[in-house]
Amino acid sequence: MDDDFLLLNGLLLLGFVTCAALALAAFFAWRRPVAQGRIGALEAGLGYALCVAVVPPAVWWCVGTYLQGLAGLRDGAPSFWTHLADIGVTFIVFACLWISWAVAFALACLAAWRFSVCARRWREQAVG
Repeated sequence: MDDDFLLLNGLLLLGFVTCAALALAAFFAWRRPVAQGRIGALEAGLGYALCVAVVPPAVWWCVGTYLQGLAGLRDGAPSFWTHLADIGVTFIVFACLWISWAVAFALACLAAWRFSVCARRWREQAVG
């Protein structure tokens, strides 16, 4: 039973780390064109917000599917406890999704501010 909790905690941590790593990679991917003056801060901010809004559902769907499949392989016939565990896993994954979206919203706000600073610096270098 302790192994199940370790697996669940490890997968939840892996989900959060995956979301954070993909958000960081998207930030650097959008920052480069802003720093070079190819796109504006608003376009980069909206594109980055879209990226960080789409990533968490995909990550948590994969984690939830893996956990549901793992629970289905262990037991032959579903019991009351199996269904209760499925409901618990679904609730935990749903809560993690909403936490990821809250963090993604904060990151999108910070990234939009950073994109505007990069765009302002590029304009100042182009003029001066």
